[in-house]
Amino acid sequence: MTLDDTNEIMGCSSSSTIQEKGSDDIKESASDHVKTLVWGLCISAGEGLRQWPTCLVTTDSSLVVFHTHSEEPLSDLIENLEIDLAVPFTNIETLQFDIPEVCLSLKVKSSNKRWFFFSGAQSLKEIHSYVSLHVDQTKEQVLNSSNTQTFIRQFLNSWDFEESDGNVKGGHLIHFLNLDPSTSDKNVSNDPQFPKNSDVLSQIGLFEDQTSNPMILFLTSRHLCILKIDFVALALQESSEANIMRSCSKVIRIPLSFTLLDPKQGCSCKAISNSRRFYDDHVLELMAGHEQLTVVFALPQEKFTFLREFLLLRSNLREIKTIALQRTKKGHLKAHNCPVPATTTQRIPTSSIPQEVPKPHLTLSLLYPAKSLIQQLMEDNQCPSHLSLSSSLVLISSLKGDQLVHFFHDNIAEMENEELKHILWTSVLFYRSPDVETTACVLLSNKAIYFILDDSASSLTNQSMMWTWQPSQNKDTDFLVSFCFTLKLKDLQSVNVGLFDQFFRVMGPSADHIISCLTRDGYSTHRFLQQLMMVLSLVEKVPSPEPSEQDFYSQFGNKSTGKMENYELVHSSKVKFVYPSEEEIGDLTFIVAERKTPQALTSFNILLYVLVFQVHVVPGPNKTVLQPKTLILTSTDVFLLDEDHISYPLPEFAKEPPQREKYRLTDARRIRDLDRVLMGYQTYPQALTLVFDDVPGPDLLCHLTMDHFADADGKSERTQGIGGAEGEVQWCIFVPGADSRERLISLLARQWEALCSRELPVELTG
Repeated sequence: MTLDDTNEIMGCSSSSTIQEKGSDDIKESASDHVKTLVWGLCISAGEGLRQWPTCLVTTDSSLVVFHTHSEEPLSDLIENLEIDLAVPFTNIETLQFDIPEVCLSLKVKSSNKRWFFFSGAQSLKEIHSYVSLHVDQTKEQVLNSSNTQTFIRQFLNSWDFEESDGNVKGGHLIHFLNLDPSTSDKNVSNDPQFPKNSDVLSQIGLFEDQTSNPMILFLTSRHLCILKIDFVALALQESSEANIMRSCSKVIRIPLSFTLLDPKQGCSCKAISNSRRFYDDHVLELMAGHEQLTVVFALPQEKFTFLREFLLLRSNLREIKTIALQRTKKGHLKAHNCPVPATTTQRIPTSSIPQEVPKPHLTLSLLYPAKSLIQQLMEDNQCPSHLSLSSSLVLISSLKGDQLVHFFHDNIAEMENEELKHILWTSVLFYRSPDVETTACVLLSNKAIYFILDDSASSLTNQSMMWTWQPSQNKDTDFLVSFCFTLKLKDLQSVNVGLFDQFFRVMGPSADHIISCLTRDGYSTHRFLQQLMMVLSLVEKVPSPEPSEQDFYSQFGNKSTGKMENYELVHSSKVKFVYPSEEEIGDLTFIVAERKTPQALTSFNILLYVLVFQVHVVPGPNKTVLQPKTLILTSTDVFLLDEDHISYPLPEFAKEPPQREKYRLTDARRIRDLDRVLMGYQTYPQALTLVFDDVPGPDLLCHLTMDHFADADGKSERTQGIGGAEGEVQWCIFVPGADSRERLISLLARQWEALCSRELPVELTG
């Protein structure tokens, strides 16, 4: 029997041939007519457990269960249907949904066995409804069931099931195919355990042992839930109330953010064979973290239904998600041009599932007609040397040309017909974790902003999502698991641009969607914002609702977009671009001016604001630590500050001010006390060492120094740097932006010369 024949049967076929055969067999025991007919899977539990393909039939007065064997071809199979159970409606003790829309259970009077039937939700409902019309309702023989939402909720904690996001999808009858670890990297369809005479019915025999009991797969908005049921224990219970079901079952929850499709599947498609056909229609390979899960869907078409639901729910997640990058044997990233998994749903071979009109998928040649764009993307894919990279980010940074495009579409893109527009390497801060600065490769498409994060992003994941899945220690070396956060452009609400374009902050609808990109380079910020405005012009935004009551001016006033008001540029897409105001400059001026005496404030103004790193040497061979700082240069002084780049301006939903102030002054020196500037690679490549005389100036109210890196004797390391001597203080500063670095040197030299009437000594080191 071929797979197509099996799918025809399991797809609830109701051909006249089958009905005639069923009627003939039933008439041997009762002169009834066939009313409903459903193909599915039956599990009988009593003293033991048995599962087999079944044909469930209702007549005028009876419920009949057929069974068959899988070896016969389709024609012989129909002829060899055998009655396993024929029970009059009056002998039914209970017929109820133990699992809503998934499992219909039957208990017969004077029998210790219970039968569990699995098929399509609509087919089971038809059986349930028909039988309910022919039984005595007062005896509660046919019980109504709760909905899927209520059922699965009893297994979840309250914080896992939010009322607004409580949409449960499923469930799907599945088996897990356990492969030997030594062969786990092979394709399932070529594995010795995978039978070559593959069809649905013969596959059931593969899982008849107790360790391969079928399980039920559910999807919630944030979890993949695997329901394990002890059918034998459940059959022994007098009822199937909620507390009974909980005592006989267990739910394993895997966060959707850690679950993804195995990238290897579907990329080695060869000649179609029976085993390959079964693999395509029933087998799905998932990755939960590093653990590979091979899921076999017992019923036809459920794999494709699950795929649609899974891909949609995962794309709607508003949290950090895992991605898997496939490596080649040489260690490089494998960028192939496989069909994206979503397109697989177009080949569902049954008419029992509503078919969606497939959307056109543009080829890469149409998405990227100009080679100049790919060339520009390759030039953008240059990671600054100071950023720390995990293995996955190292592989991404090595991609060239078309590899970048294929990588984006094979591993990152979540929506159809996306086009990669720009790449930015930067450090990022998340609003919920303001103290964790991590490296990110930011990919801007015409649909979303993707943040591919360093491995340190594992500390940013939602800790409330307790993972009950226990992964094995066997890691697939063919993959690198990385982290990704997606901000869809339709969810983007505003962009805050930092002073002197040193950073920018994007804001979405919640605290999870607030991210600051610390480029520390005005040119990189400008280019990204320019590309962002271009793609936003193509995004269709839902128009804002008009106010209920309008006066004359609001109704006929100026509604043009692109108008600068109060340092806000309202883009045509309704996204606000907020630029620093004079008030913000004034606040910063006031903070640094607090350290000056009133006599020194007469000509006080800020010449330069730049985000830098202060370089500290720690024990170890060539070991340095980069500490983020904000450097401010005035006409007479230079300041170092700690700055909160993520919390300000306060979001509208913020209920209390942040724990940290926006600026905290940590050190200040007079320019006239600058003795010399050292430039070179000895401490850190392209770092500047500012050597000051350690003399408090008369116009500074206090002498600010940091003793955080002081040794046990209280002497600061900063006095023992390059050319350091007693009575000197050294600032080793790394300025990532080349333009900002040159401007800092130029302004320092100009101001020093104006104050000291001679040229600033600049020394080159090795």
